[in-house]
Amino acid sequence: MSALPEPLSAKRRALCSRENAERVASQIFDQGVRPVSIIRTGNAFQPFRVSIAPARDDHVEVELMC
Repeated sequence: MSALPEPLSAKRRALCSRENAERVASQIFDQGVRPVSIIRTGNAFQPFRVSIAPARDDHVEVELMC
């Protein structure tokens, strides 16, 4: 029998939110690192991640560039 996934804590939800990923990407972009991508992972514990070098098969939601 498989265990049910535990519900996410409020802190984990905040850290895993798209809004937080946007903040992190913006901070990296403002430091001069370009381009910066926000990637949807499909993982409930890390639904978004920020990358400066996404793979070809990553699901890029947003890309910051100039």
